[in-house]
Amino acid sequence: MQSQSSLPSQDIAAQVGPCEGANGFVAPGFEPVAHAFAASVLSGEALGAACTIIRNDAVLVDLYGGRKDRNRDKPWASDDITLVYSLTKGLTGMAGAVAVSRGLFSYEEAVADIWPEFAAHGKDRVTVGEALSEQAGLAAIDFKLTLENIGDEAAICAAIAAQEPNWTPGDHSGNHAYTLGWIASELIHRRDRKGRRLPQFFAEEIAGPLGLDVFVGLPSNFDRERIARIEGFGMQDLFIHHTTMPWALTFEMCLPGTLAFRTLNNPLVLAGPGALDNEEFWKVGQGAAGGMASARGLAQVYNAFARGGEKLGITEQVMETLRQGHAYPHKGLKDQVLTADMYYSYGFEKPFNEWEFARTRSAFGSFAVGGSLAFCDPEDGVSYAWITNRLGTGKWDDPREKMVRDAFYKCLENCS
Repeated sequence: MQSQSSLPSQDIAAQVGPCEGANGFVAPGFEPVAHAFAASVLSGEALGAACTIIRNDAVLVDLYGGRKDRNRDKPWASDDITLVYSLTKGLTGMAGAVAVSRGLFSYEEAVADIWPEFAAHGKDRVTVGEALSEQAGLAAIDFKLTLENIGDEAAICAAIAAQEPNWTPGDHSGNHAYTLGWIASELIHRRDRKGRRLPQFFAEEIAGPLGLDVFVGLPSNFDRERIARIEGFGMQDLFIHHTTMPWALTFEMCLPGTLAFRTLNNPLVLAGPGALDNEEFWKVGQGAAGGMASARGLAQVYNAFARGGEKLGITEQVMETLRQGHAYPHKGLKDQVLTADMYYSYGFEKPFNEWEFARTRSAFGSFAVGGSLAFCDPEDGVSYAWITNRLGTGKWDDPREKMVRDAFYKCLENCS
């Protein structure tokens, strides 16, 4: 796999002619991807964005454009990073896969065998696989989160262990918007011989060995000038600029007492996800929503999995488990938080009838609030990342991202 520093750097104008809105590289035959990317930037719907796509170790697309600051003063540079929200869940899924491959625990093992306090309120039979597949019923917790205490993993994990589940574990799944990261971190911490938590484990076992700009917890020495700042939205925008988000979710996010409100507004309390784009949250390493990454880094870390995971010591059995996916919840795929179907699996999302984001069902990855998407498809050899710093108000298949992905797959079919 190419290191981040060795990605193609040719001027795209030398390949496809002037392409306002897009800088970077596309391989011959993939020029329409550059035009689709540029269209999403020039439309004004994307403040700034970046996209990297790799297939069978070959970089086919490496694009960036737009602005990285809300004042529109600074252009997005090739190696800039940004807060990637729930794309972090995929990184946490990767850490879980490494931990299972190292023998720290198994996906079939009961969480309570690793973390005895977790057994409270009938959670004693929840497996690691169910917990990482967001079936444990711990989407909303009663512990009051703030930007000041969100880094206190010991206190938060104690609250998660004591929490009564939001539904009978295994019956349903639901977006564990923040708690997924803490659950994975506690499992790793309790079994890792060094006692590492997720941020350190990810840095030392995944990002470090691959040499990538992908962080769960931003180091203090990282150049802050390379951070593309988030332009968020307020709750009113969900109504004024409503797109693909289910109306039921739009209303429930604003109604205190609903599961969606309790899950998605703790700690934000209607401030909107842009409020998380701050120095303190960058450094915390929140394992479900706090990752910082470049599109290049995300595509390359997924490429390690698309190529079989050998570079990270992922066993063949674990890779096959990720390709096949976790069993559906007993009562179907309807997300109890997002009010629409979603297929969660071992820290990732996978394609299903309503959302075929890749060409094969072996794919796994994650989407994020605002429209970003990153995944790999081991059967197809593809790893993909599209990120933006202007948050849209839809769910998956953000039109800005989807037009780029659709152009890529059409080019791939034409080149086959």
